[in-house]
Amino acid sequence: MRCVLRNAVLLVVGLVALAVAHPHVFADVTVKALFDKNGLVGVKNHWVFDEMYSAATFASADADGDGKISEKEGEQLKEIILGPLASKNYYNYVLVETKFMSTSGIKNFTAALKNGKLVLDFTVAFSIPAKSDYTMVIIAVSDLTNYIQVTTNMEEGDVEAPDELDVDFFADNLKGLTLFQAFQKDVEGLYLRFKK
Repeated sequence: MRCVLRNAVLLVVGLVALAVAHPHVFADVTVKALFDKNGLVGVKNHWVFDEMYSAATFASADADGDGKISEKEGEQLKEIILGPLASKNYYNYVLVETKFMSTSGIKNFTAALKNGKLVLDFTVAFSIPAKSDYTMVIIAVSDLTNYIQVTTNMEEGDVEAPDELDVDFFADNLKGLTLFQAFQKDVEGLYLRFKK
């Protein structure tokens, strides 16, 4: 009896773990690292949500029923979708050496419905000054709870930088990087180095 009870408890715990780990929302994300003459200033995010989430979220936000996202409705979407992510850096993890950087907020938010999918564009602001030697940075976008399955193809990642800075970048997986052990195995990072 004790063995049956133990197995039942293990089964329930396993099912709960699977339910928690199962994604409910899917987002395809691309990023662009943004620099000014002083260094890294932000990560531009482009999120395209799945049709089901897009339809439900858009229906709840389209208060006037005109099938478009007004500025006011866009602000509501920003609060509904990104508001809860503020304490998690909007799922933008920027690692400098062994320290994850905190954002100062988001800028340039827009929301649109394109081909039945909700599309968000916004910049997550950071401030990482350029020095005379290379600063090494890794950028990853991921929901560690896996509620939103964020698929980021960092091969499509890009950089926008002035000529005053020397910037190199490439995409790769995060396998073996201790600070990223909590991330899903398939998460890619955008690896950067920059200097004046």
